Amino acid sequence: MSTKICKNCGETVPESAKFCPYCKSTEFRNAQEIVTYAEPNIIQKLFYWQYDGQFMLAKSKIAGISVFLLLFLTAFTTPVFGGMVLVSIIFGLLAFLVPYLIHYLKGKPSKAKLDYNNYGLITDLKNLAFYWQNSRTGEYVLAKTKLISFAFFLLFTAFAMTLPHFTIFSSIFVGLVFTVPIFVVGFAIHKLTNNNPTNPPGSKKQEKPKIKPKKEKKVFTKPAPEISNSAFEGYASQLDSLKKEYATKDAHARELIEKKFQPPQITYTKFISVVDSSKSLFNSEADKVENIISLASEESPRIEAELKEKFKNLNSIIDKLEDLTNELVLSLDSTKEDDVEGLLGDMENLIGSIKDYE
Repeated sequence: MSTKICKNCGETVPESAKFCPYCKSTEFRNAQEIVTYAEPNIIQKLFYWQYDGQFMLAKSKIAGISVFLLLFLTAFTTPVFGGMVLVSIIFGLLAFLVPYLIHYLKGKPSKAKLDYNNYGLITDLKNLAFYWQNSRTGEYVLAKTKLISFAFFLLFTAFAMTLPHFTIFSSIFVGLVFTVPIFVVGFAIHKLTNNNPTNPPGSKKQEKPKIKPKKEKKVFTKPAPEISNSAFEGYASQLDSLKKEYATKDAHARELIEKKFQPPQITYTKFISVVDSSKSLFNSEADKVENIISLASEESPRIEAELKEKFKNLNSIIDKLEDLTNELVLSLDSTKEDDVEGLLGDMENLIGSIKDYE
């Protein structure tokens, strides 16, 4: 099955898709090539994360390096230089690991955010310090929370420096102690009220600057490997067979119900209603299987497990409909309705359990 790549979120979708099912974008690029990018420079290695040749400023690296340097410089003002160096390394690692864990759990950033990064270290640091970035569009919006936090940091640091026995480093520490809670509260409010901010109408967007191309290694491309879809083709064939089998049994069941219970009897309405619900549920499950088959780009244990569960549901619906048909045949010349009524209850329970699972 030929595929293409969504330019907005980077997900792989079928070639026939008119829009991306993950982000609704209508812009795609060719998936039939793999690009080998040049090696990142020393600045990118130290301060950025790399995603398929694109770079984004690494907050965890910035935090770790900043804490290490701040504490390391204080070592020159204390009599226990060796001990302070060790403390600098320990706290620098902690400052790196906590944001890195958040970075790892969040996964790859959106394509839009990556496209509007890597302007240069100074510009990227300025954007990190004073702006929020919209994850859907990549747009930068001035962050009031960050500006207020920065102003309070300068205020408390300057105040601490006027006190006796306070060095520049201890004053910075005091500024951070008072500023961090202010920033955390503002950040929480931002996330809850406007997680993807936009600039006011008519304001000028921050454009990505034109950067002179650097001499880097030549970029090569090679054909992408073909994805085998033989397993999905087998599922598609199996689904077609089940749909034909269900259509035959559904028609037979309706014919028998009309023979046994003439409309508009209440019993006729009850039976037909359950058969209608059964048909609706079967079609819904079949549509979900078709969506998985058409959108999945490769096999995986999770997809296989989901398909098996869907096919189990489809077979259960068919089996119950067949049991109902058989009981209707046996009861045509009988006055006993218990078996048929009991089976009808079983079908209702099956329909309810599948819907609850969904």
